[in-house]
Amino acid sequence: MQKNMKSIYKAIMCGLCSCILLASCEEEDTRKVFPHSTPVIESAAINPSTFSYGDSVTITAKVSDPTTPLSTLEMKMIVNDVLVAQQSIRTAGNSTEVSSKFKVAYTSELPEDASVEVLLTLTNVEGDQTTGTITGVKGKRTYYSKLYLVLDNGQVITLTPEALKSDKYKSSELKLKANSIRYRIAEKITTDNQIDFSGHVWGSKSGAVQLVDETGDYITTANTSIDYITNIVFDNYKFTTSLAGDKYNPNDLVIDNFGDVTASGEAFKKLSRTFEKDQEINLFADLASTDIVYDLNYFVRTADDKIKFIGDTGSYDLYYSETRKVAIIDPSVREYPNVLLAAGEGLGYPSKVKPGAHTTWDFNAPLQAIVFRKVAADTYQAVVYFDASKANFKPFENRSWANEKKSTNFTMPSILAKDTDLGKTDGNWYAAEGAVSGNYKITINLATKVVTAESVTLP
Repeated sequence: MQKNMKSIYKAIMCGLCSCILLASCEEEDTRKVFPHSTPVIESAAINPSTFSYGDSVTITAKVSDPTTPLSTLEMKMIVNDVLVAQQSIRTAGNSTEVSSKFKVAYTSELPEDASVEVLLTLTNVEGDQTTGTITGVKGKRTYYSKLYLVLDNGQVITLTPEALKSDKYKSSELKLKANSIRYRIAEKITTDNQIDFSGHVWGSKSGAVQLVDETGDYITTANTSIDYITNIVFDNYKFTTSLAGDKYNPNDLVIDNFGDVTASGEAFKKLSRTFEKDQEINLFADLASTDIVYDLNYFVRTADDKIKFIGDTGSYDLYYSETRKVAIIDPSVREYPNVLLAAGEGLGYPSKVKPGAHTTWDFNAPLQAIVFRKVAADTYQAVVYFDASKANFKPFENRSWANEKKSTNFTMPSILAKDTDLGKTDGNWYAAEGAVSGNYKITINLATKVVTAESVTLP
């Protein structure tokens, strides 16, 4: 019985195989085979024939093959050995007219007014091919009146062409505290300095610089031979960016060189160094902010990013308050005849962002006393914030309270009153009746015993 079943099974399998083979043969026999022939490209054109890289253009063609049905028309567009477009267009029947719109790539190293190679390959259903070309096609570069380099922190740097029809776009003179930047470059930005992706935007994609949309990453460019960037140039032909710059010199003020300290209960950045008289000093990054008031008793601001030291050459501590936006000089020699020290109430170092008095009856921290610098023989001067509601102070020759300068012995300006004017005998300097709070340059002449006060506008 078992033997008979095996025989039946073999017979069934053989029958099925025969049916499959027969069906395959019938299918092959039913496929129509066309004779080999030569397809014809009757006409073909690119419209417009002159375009800018990145534009959309249209290919039109009339093709035929009277003997064998057509299959596809392949097009390749090449500029300077770079494939900038490729199309595969279905061509049905023995004769047809086709039209297809496509975008030409905008990549690096595409020349101005270049002759564009347009290569055509027409294929019929039997695989027979005819090749052809479209001539007279020109590619043009785009030149911009300006571009915008947008850093990853949102800062925008404007780039302008080096010359008419130049592919190189450069920044104005910079002082950027970095030797590496991450950025995109945009043709357009919005009113709030965001990239407008309706224009051309250069970014990084697949490890290369190219035109990108919102998904494109930042480009990274570095120059390890410099400490800070003075100029940026974007080459729109090569899609490359170069950074020029310089090394810091010992006179430059860079926040990285400051240490962190606490004085008068406040956080400060502190730098100990030598300053030379009439020395011009470069400011970098946050230290170049025009919100910062550099101690007007020792510095003159000559530009947004430059200050000049007007004190005597020597060693000093520079305290910078990020909260008050003031930079205060504390000389290493804090005593007469180098300086006078005014302790008490109602005085402060001028600030644009946090004006107010901060002095106390002490000398051990930069906010406790005001340094009056010697500006001439027997003459001492300080620019201070004067609080007319509570001014009550006195100059001394050192931190040991020596040789106090009693108001009784001086002729006072209109904003100051002697102790005796108020029926007092402490020798302190007080706000006069009707005095107005503000920034003043107070000058003390120890020889003539005359004190003057001039209203000051902060630079």
